[in-house]
Amino acid sequence: MRDSPSFVSVSLLFYNIGANDIHPHRFYLSPPFCDSIGLKRISRSKERCWTNMKGKGTYAIGAAVLLLVFAALAATMRKDGPTALDEALGDPIRAMRSDALTPLFKAMSPLVSSPVFAVLLVAFAALFAFAFKKRLEPLLLVVNLTVAYGLYRGLKNVFERPRPSEPMIEALGYSFPSGNALMAASFYGLIALLLYRHWRKRRKGAAWTAAVVGIALIVSIGVSRVYLGVHYPSDIVAGYAIGGAWMLLCAAASAKRS
Repeated sequence: MRDSPSFVSVSLLFYNIGANDIHPHRFYLSPPFCDSIGLKRISRSKERCWTNMKGKGTYAIGAAVLLLVFAALAATMRKDGPTALDEALGDPIRAMRSDALTPLFKAMSPLVSSPVFAVLLVAFAALFAFAFKKRLEPLLLVVNLTVAYGLYRGLKNVFERPRPSEPMIEALGYSFPSGNALMAASFYGLIALLLYRHWRKRRKGAAWTAAVVGIALIVSIGVSRVYLGVHYPSDIVAGYAIGGAWMLLCAAASAKRS
């Protein structure tokens, strides 16, 4: 009997409803009032559900914005050469070429290769499953990587944009969108976001380190492709847009209830 709302508490509920001429659900969703009449668990459950819905909505809006960016780039993409955006962003990057930077940027290419992705997939899936005790995240990493690979292969065949004419390294296939940028934004972005989300309350330093390293890695991979002459900047931005949108949708699927 102690756990049930008392007769006095229920009477107060109806008194407040009548006195204020409002609907019961407003008090039902008010944590202090619900706590006073024994509805604490219901109130907090409602709040967690609403917070979770808002979080997923934010991810969805972000993904939609990135898809619009991709659509704009696809509409203005040229098959016969660079666009004005490509020249404005590409010339300063190519002007950075030097004997010191070239080996560094060439070393970025293997980071977006099947063997490296396979090793990282196993490593981080095991980390989330066994160390962090997560069930959904390991599966999400597999789905994320598989769909990202299909996206970049399919989209390249749709747009069939030739690569720049003077590459510093050999690169096969079409140019738009950049597969390296798409895969980096999708896979490395999801890993960084999941790590940040896991550590943000208990280990803020580690959380921010994961976020900064993830962003730096994604940006560096994209810049390296323009530096090496195998992509136009618009290819990179388009890859980021599609990969980022897919990453945000995966993040929404695993959004926690806080």
